[in-house]
Amino acid sequence: MGIAEIVLPCTILYNSSVLSSSGTRKPLPTKVRSKISVKNVETSKNPFTWNSNIRTRIENNQHEEALNLYFSMLKENIPPDEYTFPLVVKACSLLKVIKEGKQIHSHVLKYGFHDVFVQNALLSMYAKCGRIGIARKVFNEMIDRNIVSWNSIIAGYAKCAPGLELEAVALYILMLNRGVWPDASSFTVLFSACGSALAVKEAAQIHSHVIKLGFECNTLINNGMIDAYVKCGLVDAAFVLYNKTNEPEVVSGNALMTGLIRKGDLDSAKTLFNKMDVRNVVSWNVMISGYVLNGLCNEALDAFRRMKLEGISPNSRTIVSLLSACSLAGSLTLGQWVHSYGDSRGLVGSNQLVKSALVNMYSKCGDIESARQVFKSMVKKDVVAWGVMIEGLALHGQGEEALELFHEMLKEGVKPDELTFIGLLNACRHGGLVEEGLKQFRRMSVEFGIEPQLEHYTCVVDILGRSGQLNDALNIIKEMHIAPDAVVCSALLAACRMHNDMLLAESVVDKIMALDPKCSSNYVIMSNIYADRNKWEEVTRVRRKMKSMDTEKEPGCSLIEVGGAVNEFFAGASSDHPRCKEVLEKLEELMKRIKDNGYVPDTDLVLRNIPHEEKARDLYFHSEKLALAFGIMETPPKTQIRIVKNLRICKDCHSAMKLIAKVERREIIIRDRSRFHHFKDGHCSCRDFW
Repeated sequence: MGIAEIVLPCTILYNSSVLSSSGTRKPLPTKVRSKISVKNVETSKNPFTWNSNIRTRIENNQHEEALNLYFSMLKENIPPDEYTFPLVVKACSLLKVIKEGKQIHSHVLKYGFHDVFVQNALLSMYAKCGRIGIARKVFNEMIDRNIVSWNSIIAGYAKCAPGLELEAVALYILMLNRGVWPDASSFTVLFSACGSALAVKEAAQIHSHVIKLGFECNTLINNGMIDAYVKCGLVDAAFVLYNKTNEPEVVSGNALMTGLIRKGDLDSAKTLFNKMDVRNVVSWNVMISGYVLNGLCNEALDAFRRMKLEGISPNSRTIVSLLSACSLAGSLTLGQWVHSYGDSRGLVGSNQLVKSALVNMYSKCGDIESARQVFKSMVKKDVVAWGVMIEGLALHGQGEEALELFHEMLKEGVKPDELTFIGLLNACRHGGLVEEGLKQFRRMSVEFGIEPQLEHYTCVVDILGRSGQLNDALNIIKEMHIAPDAVVCSALLAACRMHNDMLLAESVVDKIMALDPKCSSNYVIMSNIYADRNKWEEVTRVRRKMKSMDTEKEPGCSLIEVGGAVNEFFAGASSDHPRCKEVLEKLEELMKRIKDNGYVPDTDLVLRNIPHEEKARDLYFHSEKLALAFGIMETPPKTQIRIVKNLRICKDCHSAMKLIAKVERREIIIRDRSRFHHFKDGHCSCRDFW
């Protein structure tokens, strides 16, 4: 069967018209045609000697020197030949110097070299320099073409022409129709194109060609297919292919691990990681980030320790992932160590990504001052850096300063993005800045052309809801240009709970349940609203419905770092912590001391129909109180204590923390689901607004 008989049944039509050139010219890092001494170059009139020296420079990555030799060759009136041009065009390609490339192209035309090798070099150079339109023109005007010609232009569209990747597939179809047989390189670049364009159908069709033409055992092609399938979301197909490949490359393993983690299958990614014969720094980075994405900060830090034992040197991506793990756990000591470690290995410096991750880490570990210092030390600040600093100030309830920083950002000429406005609206939310929040919400679309997304609407509904403007919050939802999700509506439901509006809550709860029937917090909020009204039958009905949906209330969990180790506590007297008995004894002591200072358990928060004494006992064993008792046991007097909680801190714990901070003469910093609370001398930084 001839190759033309197995043309892909693809609907893409080949467009023979020449594409316009695109992209911008990158300036030379140094002046290429600077004067050069040619003492070490034979002054022979034979081009062979010059070609040999040019080739040597290129092989030693001295590409600028290679071009300098070429121009010196011309000055010596030594005419280049068909072997000279592919070399110097390659040097231009590697340096991405389009100006010099065009000049050499004019020399090609002047000397009349139209052979296929020179033309292949030219079209490859134009493609790699981002001039795909000129590359296509060179290709179209070629009298003779070989498989290298076709592969070069296909690779140009696949790798150097964002948004035009499917043109590579169209060219492949044309190549088949012209009777040209593909080779391994053809398929490698085609799968790259399919992966970039998320072209699932085309990838499967090209895969069938690989099998028909007997390339299914080619490792490079299989690696390309694995990468394409992962990018297209076909992780299971990629996994099957990976297992069939005799010698899968580490790149393929890394791509497959990434796909498995995105799919939510961390266990399979871990199994694959452990089976890989060769693992590089990217492999470890993928695994560390996978642990972080799944909230497993201790496992992420342990993976880093094992990485060091294997002798793998971390890079800046490793540091960013580690800082994310520290942020998640609220582990300031470990975060400081990672900062110091990265700095000592030159991985921090002026790296904007690492610096932004440091700002984020310090903010989320409760050290907003260190976050400010890192931010101020940044010579160049991109929109990400400004955004994380604004979000950090928002988390700490410093709304006015966040707004000032936003205005400073605008003065610096940095244009805000969607994430910037999420941080800004959060700052207004936590600071009770209702009018300012509404102003910035309107501003983002009118002044900056940013259409509000679900996260922005959630913030605004919460801003209005907290201030008691429930009808205005409802109108915001009704007027949304996109369909509201359960999170937006849940913000209104929480406001109904805060302001005891049962009727409005009942009017929105059914829609929320339809949007997200598995979310336990909505059942809990509605149950609590009924319990506030002593409607115990309704409470029972809601809880039965919750049980029928196989949904359980998310347990309270608090993390505290002591001695470089992160300790985890769950709500309840039967916590799994190995020193639970000692912790409970210490907690009893603390509760007695604050009772003597005026603490009264807020039993109205225990929305169960049980005796008053049992309600008071229930409040004792909230996870943040257990973590605090452990922290006081294990740290010297007057030491600052930091705790991270997965849920919103309740009013009873908030009152207790203020008193414990006072009697213990400590600063207690708690990060709950939405913000930071700094307790000191009987007061909280939130001013009892959270």
